[in-house]
Amino acid sequence: MKITGNTIAEVAYKIKLDDQHGEMIEFADERSPRSMMFGYQKMIPGFETHMDGMEPGQSFEFSLSPEEAFGNYNENLLINVPKTAFFVNGSLKEDLLFLGNEIAMMDSHGNPVNGKVLELTEENVRMDFNHGLAGKNLFVTGQVISVREITEADLAPQGGCGSGCGCSSKESKAEDSCCGGGGGHHEHGGGGCGCSTKGSHHDHHHDHKYTEDCPACGNPAELRGKGHGDCQCA
Repeated sequence: MKITGNTIAEVAYKIKLDDQHGEMIEFADERSPRSMMFGYQKMIPGFETHMDGMEPGQSFEFSLSPEEAFGNYNENLLINVPKTAFFVNGSLKEDLLFLGNEIAMMDSHGNPVNGKVLELTEENVRMDFNHGLAGKNLFVTGQVISVREITEADLAPQGGCGSGCGCSSKESKAEDSCCGGGGGHHEHGGGGCGCSTKGSHHDHHHDHKYTEDCPACGNPAELRGKGHGDCQCA
């Protein structure tokens, strides 16, 4: 079966910045391939375009422009948010408000969005709501493991969470990785550490830096947290 607009493919892949020599930002190997749902806007557009018609066993290699990935950097997504938005039970959550912190929030329509703290003033928090990979070119290689038709069970709402609970992203669509879906791990798309702030829509994330290889799956230190496997390199 070929990949079409109503299929799910199990895929092993590597995603790097810019080209084959760029920084690895996400991967899934043959032992723990990633499920990709085609035809339902669950992934960044470039995957749908470049992988259409591929079959099990087929290898691929392609580059994605910002327009095919997470879009160009948008200055309009640099926003001053009143500090009153960070009050919980009458108290300002100052532990969230430090430069570089990424906070999961809700927009006026209830959609999850993630923003990075850029500047703090007496009354406002300057935040960047661009995706962490906005404006970036991506280089993708991999292999299609299997392809099947989408079932009703695949389309049923999944229990779970909004942005910031461990399957979060840095964009308003709340995709948790470059390939959409659940369970992926990557450097710039941020699954959280589970440190939620009770009683609010805000969670915060920590970047984990490793110096030793993963004892469970053997991932080298520089790739821990970027894979997709049972240990999740966490």
